[in-house]
Amino acid sequence: MKYDPNTGHRLKDPDTPSRITWVHSILKTRTQLPESWQLTQCLFGEHLLTKYPDKKVALVESEKTAIICAALMPSYIWLATGGKTQLGDKLRILKGRDVIAFPDVDGYEEWKKKLSTSGSLNIRISGYLEKNATPEDREAHIDIADLLLRQNKRPARKEPEKPSNSILRYFAPEHRAEVQALIDELELVPVSISKIR
Repeated sequence: MKYDPNTGHRLKDPDTPSRITWVHSILKTRTQLPESWQLTQCLFGEHLLTKYPDKKVALVESEKTAIICAALMPSYIWLATGGKTQLGDKLRILKGRDVIAFPDVDGYEEWKKKLSTSGSLNIRISGYLEKNATPEDREAHIDIADLLLRQNKRPARKEPEKPSNSILRYFAPEHRAEVQALIDELELVPVSISKIR
């Protein structure tokens, strides 16, 4: 899969070369798989269900979203369907689990409709993005990861001044290069800095 480096969103333009490559498609083209062969997918992260049988499950569309959310909200098992329309038989594995679904901002109605017919599955659909998305969010097709990243954005840290830089200011500009060379060559570490009176 290819992602836009500026937005972090998946490239879905059919004209984008090599946006997604499926091994089974290549094998079908080479006639190494029968044309009738059908791919059966599982949920991204599904292997975690047996590892954490008591954790609540959060369901999202994108694999990228699942990874980001798992880092930001580790109290859930974050699973991804792999696409907005990928709500089929693969959800059966969630039977007996407490699941909350976080559709992308442009997928709320579709997921609400499809998941309402999921029968014996206990899947609640979060309307948080639907209720709180701005027009700009809708235009950008944000998901829960985009929102969490925006909320968790911290101001950039100012890099601490190198100790040698704080010493160099006490030397005449024309001698600073030689003093820095001595500091580097002898691996000198300043213990304290004070002006001589």
